[in-house]
Amino acid sequence: MKEDVRLRNKSDAKTHRGKVCYGNKKRHTEDNSPKYRMVNCTLLLKKAAFTLAEVLITLGIIGVVAALTLPSLIQNYHEKQRVTQLKKAYSVMQNAFLMAQEEYGDVTDWGLTITNTGEKDDDGNDILDNSGTENVMNILMKYVEKSKIPQNSYIGYVESIDGRQAFWPWKVSADEYFYLKDGTVVTMGWISSLDCNGDYQGKKIVCSDFWIAFPKKSKMKIGVDVFNFLFTTEGFKPNSTTNYCNAFETVGRADINGRGCTAHALYNGNMDYLHKKDWQ
Repeated sequence: MKEDVRLRNKSDAKTHRGKVCYGNKKRHTEDNSPKYRMVNCTLLLKKAAFTLAEVLITLGIIGVVAALTLPSLIQNYHEKQRVTQLKKAYSVMQNAFLMAQEEYGDVTDWGLTITNTGEKDDDGNDILDNSGTENVMNILMKYVEKSKIPQNSYIGYVESIDGRQAFWPWKVSADEYFYLKDGTVVTMGWISSLDCNGDYQGKKIVCSDFWIAFPKKSKMKIGVDVFNFLFTTEGFKPNSTTNYCNAFETVGRADINGRGCTAHALYNGNMDYLHKKDWQ
């Protein structure tokens, strides 16, 4: 009879260290006693555990995946953060423009002057008239929380989006630049038309260009840290010249390539143009 019990339970048995372990705990035999299961039959627990080699391999795989994905995640976070800063600065300046327009009227009455006089100094450099730029900036400054930048300050080194030297270094004039509350720098570009009849998407409204910059100690790039707008009779318009937003090829002058990225970053909320050629 004892032999029959062993044979009947054979289908439930597994061998561990030369002894028989029974998976069916309801059948009690000499070899399948509770005491035996607790002391010697650790097969099921052994099967559920990982060896040191398996743990190390798993950790290695996790490390490789993290090394591949973490830089991308960090970069994406910084780009989203930059877009948020850009939207905030744009909103601040557009609101300032609307309030200034309410008090001072049309921008053509804000004391504009053509920046490039067409004359040269003894060294052959253009003689510039920045009084119109200063007039506009002094008006806008009344409607934002800001602080002035010390005369002849340097706010950093600027490259085109493709990596060429653009402004090296970027020296500023106190009356043409100011800081917003969060440290963002805003400044007027060259005024090219007293009547503000430059073209923007088929409309004759452009007076000058305008810059919003986020200074940092390392090199800044147009379209990444420095963004170009157009100052118009309707306010600030983001530069949307997509031909001048190419991070993969040399396009135009170094101080131009990257200007056309502003509209995409502002309206689409991303900087896809940094990662793929067919972002448009």
